[in-house]
Amino acid sequence: MSLARIRIVIGDAGDAQLEMEAKLFEGLCPGTISAILGALPITGIVSRWGDEIYFATSVIAPEENPKELVEIGDLGYWLPQNTFCIFFGPTLASIGDEIRPASAVNVFGRIIGDSTVLKQVSEGERIVIDRVDE
Repeated sequence: MSLARIRIVIGDAGDAQLEMEAKLFEGLCPGTISAILGALPITGIVSRWGDEIYFATSVIAPEENPKELVEIGDLGYWLPQNTFCIFFGPTLASIGDEIRPASAVNVFGRIIGDSTVLKQVSEGERIVIDRVDE
């Protein structure tokens, strides 16, 4: 069951932007979700690690149900560097088709729709996470 939705916008306002929404999972990582919602809007610069987009944030969240393997479209919070992660395929640590973060992440949500469109995103692009206008 989803608690809230967020909007993810990648690219600069003057250029072609990629925009998508994600649902946040109720009950799995309440501390992570609360910390992220409290920090919105969050702006960062995209880094890539295989088919993972990640960027550092000022969010501080507790370890909650950390996962060593994730699913396509999952949103993760990586504690070692307070990083927001979006997974859309195998990473550099994956074996075969599995999707493996560098180390365990709090999985707190999932992209709504096809997350593989993120394959077109390049390092250095601007990313903004914000609330969905209700």
